[in-house]
Amino acid sequence: MLKKLKMTKTLLGCGAAFLISLAGQGASAQENLRFTTSVPAQSFIYADILSVWADRVVADSEGTLTIQMFPAGTLGRDPATHLDMVRGGTADIAYVVPGYTPGAMNEATLLELPNLVPDALHGSLAATKMVEDGLWQGEGMEPVKILGMFSTAPGLLSTTRKIETLEEVRDLKLRGAGPTLLASITALGATPIGGITAPQIAEGLSRGLIDGSINEWVALTIFGIAEAAKFHLDVNLGSSPIMVMINREKYDSLPEAARAAIDKHSGPAFAKLFGEAFDAWIEKFRTAAMQDDSRVFTQLSDAEQAKWDAQLQTVTDGWIADHPNGQALYDAYVAALKDVQN
Repeated sequence: MLKKLKMTKTLLGCGAAFLISLAGQGASAQENLRFTTSVPAQSFIYADILSVWADRVVADSEGTLTIQMFPAGTLGRDPATHLDMVRGGTADIAYVVPGYTPGAMNEATLLELPNLVPDALHGSLAATKMVEDGLWQGEGMEPVKILGMFSTAPGLLSTTRKIETLEEVRDLKLRGAGPTLLASITALGATPIGGITAPQIAEGLSRGLIDGSINEWVALTIFGIAEAAKFHLDVNLGSSPIMVMINREKYDSLPEAARAAIDKHSGPAFAKLFGEAFDAWIEKFRTAAMQDDSRVFTQLSDAEQAKWDAQLQTVTDGWIADHPNGQALYDAYVAALKDVQN
């Protein structure tokens, strides 16, 4: 009897050790993903989009994932390095503005063309379709998996004096970000001014270094640009591409439940989250600005709009000519826009 009791205790001890071992293995199986971004924690992109996405993924991962957020460059101060950080595995996930790493996703500069993207939601959904259909592959993107491909809302022209005609814009110095936007400014006959970062625009306007800038309402508001340029012309001068990606090797190594959670909330779901939030903030900022009696909002007449459209079409034609399969890529994106709007 004593022998049997000792044996039972031994077996129980072994069983307990086995369960502890399993628990330890379960704990170690929980993967922590490091998500780097250049946007501050106070921004709506961080609070209403990126953090929401991360929370949804973790909640559906069946306990296999945690996601550690690094806002405002706290993991990699230079946003131009964030894509390389994910490629090399220093970060697992990153929010990247393709313009910071030219050539990485050159096809996505199509979003910068004037009179193309109607809003962030449909622009993002169509951009996602281009990635999923294999039409936007980029250069050197093999080490990463794109989780979200987005478009901002289109930018409008904000100036320090009222503009109603193409002739009136021709003697202006206008700030633009990137070669496509600068090409649009040139096509309108104005003087393109580059090399001014978003936080420097308001000062440049106040000092008379520039007469206007092309931005959407989020940038106009958070960078104080609208306080220095109170004349707003409703023209669609192009949007900006943004993307979120994960290191492919890291993704492939994750438990099945973790990959399933990431997949569930990426692609079109992520595009919808981004686009709806971005457009909501655009509307919020624009509505507040329209209640300011010191501002002037202008729309072009039909005849004048036709003049602007003819000039801006040269930018689209140039983009198509300068890119391999440019016409096919443009046509595919136009078709994708129609598809997601129906």
